[in-house]
Order: sequence, then C-alpha cells, then structure tokens
Amino acid sequence: MVKKIALCLLFLMLFPMQINAANTVKVSFIRQGNLWVYDNGTERQLSYARHAYMPQWSSHGDIVAYAENDSLMIAPLKGKPLLVEHDVTHYQWSPVAEELAYISNGILVYYNVKTHEKKRVAVGVDQFSWFPEGDRFLITSAAALAPTGWGPVKLYTVSKYAGLDVKKVEAFTTLPAENDSFFAYTTSSFKWSPNGQWISFIAIPTASMSADANKLCIITKEGKAFQVVGDMLNVPNWFKWSNEEQVLAFIDGEGRFATENKKFTLKEMPVFKEHVFTPKGFADWDFTWTEKDNIIISRVPEAGWSNDEKKRPLPFLYSMDVKTNKQSQFTFPQKGLGDYAPVYHKATNQTMWIRTNRKQANLLTRVKDTKNDKVLISGLDLPGNYYELYRWNEVFSVYNP
Repeated sequence: MVKKIALCLLFLMLFPMQINAANTVKVSFIRQGNLWVYDNGTERQLSYARHAYMPQWSSHGDIVAYAENDSLMIAPLKGKPLLVEHDVTHYQWSPVAEELAYISNGILVYYNVKTHEKKRVAVGVDQFSWFPEGDRFLITSAAALAPTGWGPVKLYTVSKYAGLDVKKVEAFTTLPAENDSFFAYTTSSFKWSPNGQWISFIAIPTASMSADANKLCIITKEGKAFQVVGDMLNVPNWFKWSNEEQVLAFIDGEGRFATENKKFTLKEMPVFKEHVFTPKGFADWDFTWTEKDNIIISRVPEAGWSNDEKKRPLPFLYSMDVKTNKQSQFTFPQKGLGDYAPVYHKATNQTMWIRTNRKQANLLTRVKDTKNDKVLISGLDLPGNYYELYRWNEVFSVYNP
C-alpha cells in the first residue's frame, strides 16, 4: 500500500498540469441562447431566456455579467440571475472589486454587486473604461454635428463617486477635429500598457465609414503625445498590450473583408518602432499573448471575397516568437474546419480556441509542450458573421485571474 501511494505521489509531481488543467479552468459560454459555465470540470446552465450574449467574468471569478436583449444581467455561480438595468449599451467589471459599471441612456452608472446599490457617475457618456486602480473612469463624449461639420471627440476622467457633480469631471484630452486624414465620432474602450504609461484605443468614425476603417491610437496617461499608429477594423480584441513590455500588438489593415489585408503588427513604446509579421499571401485575425515574446494567432490564406461560403478559406493557428520571427503552425484542423479566437490561460499554461465548420462550434484546449488537443466544451453558439469576421467574445469568455 505504501509503495502504491508513493507511486501516485510521484506521478502527481511529474504530471500535475495534465491532471488538473481542465478542472481549474472557468469558462462562461452561450449555448442555444442561454448562459452556461464550465467550472471545476462541470458544465452548468445559468440562464433560460434564450437571448444571452457577451459574457464577462468579474475580477474574482464568481459572477458573470451578460446581456439579454438590451438588458444587463448578472449570474452568480451560486444563485439565480439578476436584472441590473434595462437599455444598457456598454458594461465592464472593475479590475479590482465586485463592482460593475455600465452606460444606460447616456448615463454612466456603477453598481455594487454586494449591496445592490447603484450610483450615477456622469451624463453624456458614449464609452468608458475603468482605470487600473478601480477608483475612476476614462470616459468618451461623442462628437457633435454642427452646421460647420463634426466637432471633436473629448475624453474626460471622473471619480466613481462623482454623483453627477460636473465639478468632479476633469478634461483629459481632445482628439483632432475632422480633417482629410482623421475623423472620429466616438472611441472604443481603453487599454493600458503594463506600466500604466500608455493608453490605446480605437477612434471610430460614423457606422458606414467604420465598417472599413478606424484609427488605432495611443496616448500617454497624462493625455499627451497623441499618435495614430494604425488603421484597423473596429474589433477591440484585435489590439492587445504585451503582458510584460510596453509593446502593442494589433491587426492592421483597412477593408471590411476579413480575408484581405489584415497584418499582425507590433509597436514598441516609446519609440513607436513597428514590426509586421504576417507573411505574404496570408491574413491574420484573433491572437493571444502566451509569454513575453510569444503569440498564438488565427491565420487564413488571403483571398478575395466570394459569395460561395465553400470557397472562403478557413483559418488555423500559428505560434510565433516576436523577437526572432520564428513561426510554426500550431493546429492542423481537418478540411472543412477552422480554428479561431485563441486564449492563453496562464494559471494552467494551456491554450484554448474555437474550432468550427461555421455551423457548430467547440472549445478546444492544449496544455503547453504537448500535442494533445481535446474538446473542453461542445456546442457553443456562433456569433454573427460579417464578411468572415466573427466576434467570439459574444459567445464565450475565459476567466484569467
């Protein structure tokens, strides 16, 4: 008996990741219009109204916020879903607390999940993000149309305790006014570099123009040194800071067709040095940072648009070292299947991604330094498809503490 126990302990020491990886992952996902969670190796349905989408994990990983039609809902892992507010356009969890901020009818509100207290923060807000400290917001006031043309987009900072007091709203910066090379009606949400010195966001024009081109911008934490660093689609998941360095990765390229002119690009701060990694004849899509210098990316053979779905290429995953530009194919899906939306789960050292035939979708996973791909979750809903652009954050979210 002692010998058997010793052998078991030795096995656990040698192969802990392979045994525990799947059981320490939390994924919220949409199946048949309802919110589900995968937690501790078990699937559980949390909503039943069949109109759920866009799940987001709280910072502590015990509550999921999601949209249901135009309403904001929260679903505790233990308990029933709760309506937070109707007519919500954007929502985001605090990075440090169980507090949820959202915009309803142009009013920024923050909601304390524990006390169910709502506090209105500011009016005239079109977009926002929490500052990393979780004490205030960076907010966007959309451009206004005047007889002389469009005015500029203005950014402000405001404490979460402002209580609609305009004296507590501080000007952050004003984006350039409309000109031959720049026009913004609003912005995306905001993302901070690892050292907090730089803020990136997409400057978004009106809807018809935004379908083909938007401006990726960078500004300092003081609201200075505004720079346009690229042209891209309005896909917030297509620009991400490195986890360790002041390096911004993004998918550069104009045009609404996802299979054309989409190049994986890096910008190094503060010198704005640019590197392009997409080889000729390919287009790059969703990606994830895995380590300091490594990226997993969804890549597709470049192709012109075809109305025949069968003639449109499907992607596979590539691994690349951004220091050496060493690239190798990471997945090899069978004909008729494509691999999308890679997500690296640092705590378990594994990569997850969507595999689909455009009709059904599964979430696959692979632990680092293995070749064993397995289905973690089957039967996810597919998001809308706009010229082969799928917004997979509408149907799944991996909790990454």
